[in-house]
Amino acid sequence: MMLELSVFLTAFMCFLAIAPAVGDLTGQKYAIYIRRSEGEKGSTKKQLDRIKGSINELEEATGRTIDRRIVGKDIDKKRRFDQKKDLVILDEDGNETFRKEGDIFNEGEGASGFKINSRPVFKELVRRVENGEYDGIAVESFDRISRDMNGLSHFALPLWREDGKTILGFDGSYLNDNLPNEFLLGITSNAASLTKAQEIAKSKIGRAEAIDLGFIKAGRPEFIGSGTKAAGLDYREAYRLMKKNGENNRGGLNKPGDVAKAMGKTNKRGLGENKWASQWYLKLKEYERLGMLEAWLTAYERFNQFIVDQGGYPGVKWRSDKRVARVKKATAGFFAYPAGIKVEATQEFVRFPNVASLDLEVLADLDDPREYPENGFKVRRVKTIPKNLSEVQIQGRSRVAGNR
Repeated sequence: MMLELSVFLTAFMCFLAIAPAVGDLTGQKYAIYIRRSEGEKGSTKKQLDRIKGSINELEEATGRTIDRRIVGKDIDKKRRFDQKKDLVILDEDGNETFRKEGDIFNEGEGASGFKINSRPVFKELVRRVENGEYDGIAVESFDRISRDMNGLSHFALPLWREDGKTILGFDGSYLNDNLPNEFLLGITSNAASLTKAQEIAKSKIGRAEAIDLGFIKAGRPEFIGSGTKAAGLDYREAYRLMKKNGENNRGGLNKPGDVAKAMGKTNKRGLGENKWASQWYLKLKEYERLGMLEAWLTAYERFNQFIVDQGGYPGVKWRSDKRVARVKKATAGFFAYPAGIKVEATQEFVRFPNVASLDLEVLADLDDPREYPENGFKVRRVKTIPKNLSEVQIQGRSRVAGNR
């Protein structure tokens, strides 16, 4: 009986590795951070073994492969740590002359959760996140980042508030734009709680300003160069195949695996990803019903062409080109919610500018998209929430809660 209960609990925890309320993670790139604290038993190697299933789940949710190479300390503990070989070398101007590649950052054994400044691997990970290489950090649990409340809020709050990054715990905890501020309020309930609460209040203002710039943190389509297995995916062709297959008697896509496989969306066994095709069918069908499908498809195709037109490798342009980065940020809201969105944090309905009607070459040169000629980039915000919103007009957390 005890064995059966143990198996059930293990399976249950794996199932909850990524909380459904996190929302759509499609196209997002994550780094994995592992650390064993002072006085803890085990090793980071065992920690990595424990979360392998969760990492696989994250790959399926994002559509992106996580590079299993280790950055930082040798996970087998056969080599002494050397920052110049295991992390990065920066010149006087802060430019990289060498870097260790991989998406799993290992701080090693006995790294204190209270002394972040003595953790070079985590500091390097934060540097790469701030540089835009990752959309978020995934950990077994939040105490892998820090056991110190001030330390956690010091690092997590700016990445979340200022850079729009997601901090994801495989124990079901998370911190992103869809999550109200209960978590940070909870972890800062000490002598500094008032100061931290004020910091959190500022975060609402920061998010409101980001929305006016067209930005909202959410899943995005698989643009060319974005690093997903099917980067540059032809959504127009995908929807054509979906409509050709038709619907089952429950209103879902018929034979979703066939469509997914035809579009190159396969799992490790070479089978089509049913979940991907089913979810995108319902999404694209709703875009069509709401009169935004053609605009969304056109905008997606133009953005892909814009990336190609920059010259060089699309992957390099996606990661590090400032003009591409400006367009990515200014169009994030439209690509996630082309028919508008009910924003839970501010309780308003927001419509983002139609990207299909914008000149991306012009947009790419603007640090502030609101400077677009003739007021052509304007985010519309109203306090009157339309009734009977579609699933594609509601943030992930609200969909899970059944909030309309």
